[in-house]
Amino acid sequence: MDDPHAYFFDLRAKATAAGPTPADASGLLRRVTATPLRANPVDVVQIGLGALQQRDVDWLHVVAEVVAWVERTMDEEGLLPYRFPMRHTYPLAAPWHSSLAQGEAASLLVRAAEVLGRPDLCELADRAIASLLDPGSELVALTRDGPVLQEYPTRPPAHVLNGWVTSLWGLLDVAGSPSDSSGATVPAAAAEAFEAGVATLAARIGLYRTPIGWSRYDLYPHPLANVASPTYHRLHIGHLRTMNELAPHDVFVEIADEWERAAASFVARSFAVTRKAAFRLSRPRWLRR
Repeated sequence: MDDPHAYFFDLRAKATAAGPTPADASGLLRRVTATPLRANPVDVVQIGLGALQQRDVDWLHVVAEVVAWVERTMDEEGLLPYRFPMRHTYPLAAPWHSSLAQGEAASLLVRAAEVLGRPDLCELADRAIASLLDPGSELVALTRDGPVLQEYPTRPPAHVLNGWVTSLWGLLDVAGSPSDSSGATVPAAAAEAFEAGVATLAARIGLYRTPIGWSRYDLYPHPLANVASPTYHRLHIGHLRTMNELAPHDVFVEIADEWERAAASFVARSFAVTRKAAFRLSRPRWLRR
């Protein structure tokens, strides 16, 4: 990590959602964390990553506030719990956990260790990814192609594409972090897990293709295939291109180009939007628990 203010995709809008100033972001953070039973760890962590991307010293207190929330919230196993049930798309009762929250928290903590002058946060980042290194974890689904990190730990696995790729970047960040009290053990394990994850992604990315050249959001056995919305389709393209820069594979370029062509096609885009609308109408709803 050459620049601790950079991240793999642009999250600045997350930090400025309530207004353009650090004070606005602090107010937003207070609101989204005011009720612990409703706090979404990914939303909170992305405020911190977006604040870092502002590249302004005045935003560092927002970063510190998010880090403090992570320190208060992370449990003994290094997990950031969702204390509310998943109310749509997937059947998840509270509490549940997410590889996306764990990976993005690790990425934030590694960066904050440098910009805030707090090397102790590297150890917290190690704890954040512990569940992503454990093959027995609910956040790791073992497939014949290799491990897939789970944004939503459903049974059967949902295999959400954007959450998987972003989670892998948390491993990459820890792999490149300075040694801490754990020595080089955790960074080395993170590097190995990242390499395994990239190989698995290269082997399985074709499963997310559709006949119209559009991407799927996940591989969960919904009544109708869950195609990506235009926003997530664009995110998938960007994620594949970024991943190819970090760990080149021809298949990442091939499929990103295919999805780019579909994104530019009115017919493909219209069909995808129609399919997404149909999915939203047909998806089952689970009762709150």
